[in-house]
Amino acid sequence: MKLVYSRQRLAALHSLLLPPATTFVRLALLLVSFASSLSADNVNIPLYATSFEEENFLEQSTTWKSTGTTTVTADFAHTGERSLHLLGDADNSVTFSLAGKQQHAKGLSFVAERWTARAPFEFRVDVQQQGAWRELAKLDRVVRVGKRFLTKIHLVVDGNVPTTAIRFRVVAAPKSGLLIDDFQLYRNPPADPTPIPVEVFPEIPLPLLASETLFKSGTDGVHTYRIPAIITASNGDLIAACDARRKSSADLVHQRTIDIVYRRSTDNGATWSPITVMDPVENGGCSDPSLLLDAVTQDVFCFYNFLPLDPTNREYRFLVQKSSDHGKSWGPPRDITDQVRAPELQHAFIFVTSGRGIQTRSGTLIHNFVHVGHGATLIISNDHGATWKGGGMVTPADESKVVELADGTLMVNSRTTPGSRQVHRSGDQGRTWKSVADVTLPDPQCNACILQYTAKRDGFDKDRLIFCNAASNSGRKNLAVRMSYDGGHHWTEGRVIDPGPAAYSEITPLKDGSFGVLYEPGYGEIRFVRFTLEQLTDGKDTLNQPYIPPTVNKNSQQ
Repeated sequence: MKLVYSRQRLAALHSLLLPPATTFVRLALLLVSFASSLSADNVNIPLYATSFEEENFLEQSTTWKSTGTTTVTADFAHTGERSLHLLGDADNSVTFSLAGKQQHAKGLSFVAERWTARAPFEFRVDVQQQGAWRELAKLDRVVRVGKRFLTKIHLVVDGNVPTTAIRFRVVAAPKSGLLIDDFQLYRNPPADPTPIPVEVFPEIPLPLLASETLFKSGTDGVHTYRIPAIITASNGDLIAACDARRKSSADLVHQRTIDIVYRRSTDNGATWSPITVMDPVENGGCSDPSLLLDAVTQDVFCFYNFLPLDPTNREYRFLVQKSSDHGKSWGPPRDITDQVRAPELQHAFIFVTSGRGIQTRSGTLIHNFVHVGHGATLIISNDHGATWKGGGMVTPADESKVVELADGTLMVNSRTTPGSRQVHRSGDQGRTWKSVADVTLPDPQCNACILQYTAKRDGFDKDRLIFCNAASNSGRKNLAVRMSYDGGHHWTEGRVIDPGPAAYSEITPLKDGSFGVLYEPGYGEIRFVRFTLEQLTDGKDTLNQPYIPPTVNKNSQQ
């Protein structure tokens, strides 16, 4: 590597002629300065960089060539005033030819923006080495939809083999496409390479103890039952709730004739009570139920969203009903919207996530609501649901599930874009978060469920985290369950509950330690299935003691 000595560095060398007492100190400082600057050079100075600012960039460039409808646009940019635009058509690519030291680059980066979630969409980055093209990265499930160039890409290139060209290939829906800006080549590989979604999905069927349809669309005057929620009460009873969408399958924003209905089981799901309407609301519609158990008071809370009958009024309100008898009866709805929502969000597209909330070991109740396109905000109660407040926001996030891991870390597992789940972790009770896309959990952009099943500090031999979702990157199908023994850093290959159509799901541990999952096998019904830990792990894992729910430390409640 060529070293360039500035005047300051030469002056520093000259100063080495000072008496020996100071010479070694100055020499040490100089060496530290050199090492620091060389490290910074290696990491921060690119071999090549462009943000496509020249007005006729592609026409004038001798190294960038395009096919199809590829242009440099002045309508959008991440930095500067222009960006590369690959419009959707049949043969759309742009190739960058490398020369000299560029051919030994070991890393590249750029920012990208996808215009629409409509199919088709394919995005590949290829490299040309030894006269042949090979795929470097398949980024279909990585680049996010939305303005502001939401996706930063860092890719590793094999610098031991000369790379003579880099190619972007895009297939997109008509009048859409992909924007790319701030392209850079580096001599070193990136420290944080972009994770690429897996294309291997769970396939092995999961044996089941039971399977039963609890809510059948087209019956009892209900067009469609949707959005499952299930929880185990303190006495072991099961409460299963969902939307009864009376006139169509549409969401609440499109129809206001939706009720929250539920059924109960006192025998681990062997038999169920008749379908009963929970909400007494008559002046609007309610949707997206979620259940939360306070193990201290033994109360069960049901959250849901409300919109009035007036179709021009789209101000979502958050209602909560409470049961103090394990779901047999429910108190009147309480509107907690103004306690948890900032005033500027009054007319924003926000809603409480369906499924479930949690109680931490300290006794705090935690749930979340979504601000579509912006993130998920925690809602918290430190007085057993008497009052609620808004907590911090995590982003990127859509419908999200909160879980307290065995070590006390808070995790938010979020629906975002197809190809992965976004995982947010906080070791300081939600004050700060670290986020990463978990590409080992394929997902078609659908609500999912997660829970801490056992913890060593409760006397069990293992920490067990369980996750259930539609394990597919291309459509809501293949409902699968996975287990993690290290707080979600690694997951088992999983077992498949239903290989067919599958959308929203929720999971609960039953009083005998088995699992119950309530899910949508398509949108024609909501089904309850039951299985054991032994079935999930092919007999390789069993509990070392009878199942007990996670302990709440009553002494640490706020």
